Amino acid sequence: MVVLKSVSIFDLNAVVKNDDLIITAKFKLAPSKRIFSRIKADLYFDGKLVKSFYLGIPYYFARCNEFPLKAILGLEEINSGSHTVELKMLGLWPYAGPPDCKEAVFEYQPLSTAIKIRGIPKIKTIEGPAMAVLTSESKKLFEEMRERWKKELIARREQ
Repeated sequence: MVVLKSVSIFDLNAVVKNDDLIITAKFKLAPSKRIFSRIKADLYFDGKLVKSFYLGIPYYFARCNEFPLKAILGLEEINSGSHTVELKMLGLWPYAGPPDCKEAVFEYQPLSTAIKIRGIPKIKTIEGPAMAVLTSESKKLFEEMRERWKKELIARREQ
C-alpha cells in the first residue's frame, strides 16, 4: 500500500524586519474523502519547539491550489547570528503519511545591543487559512454536521 502525504509544504520564507521575524509558508492538501482535513503544524526555532497549532479545513476548500500560513515572531531577546526556522505539518487522520517539513535559514542582527537571554522568540501572531462560510449550501452542511455531532454526544451519554 502506498501512502501519500496529506500535506505538502511547497514554500517557506523567513524575513527579518526590524526585530520581527516574518515567516510565510504555502502548503497544499492531498485530495480526501473526509468532511474536513485536520492538520497539526509545529514551528521550530533553532531546533526548539516554539508552537504547535491545529488547522481544520473543510474538503470543499481543499480543492484550492494553496493555503497561506503566516507567523510573526519577536526577536528582541534573541542573540545575533545565523538561525534556522523549521515548519512540520502532518495530517491527523489515519494513513495520513509522513509529516512534511521545510526549513529556512536567516541572519539576524539586532537593532539594540541589550543582553539577549531567550532561546526561542516570542510569538506575536499566527495566521492560518481564513475561511468564511458564504453559501447557503455550505451553511446547511455545517448545520447538519453540528446536529449529527449533538446526536452522537447524546447517544454516548445514554450508554
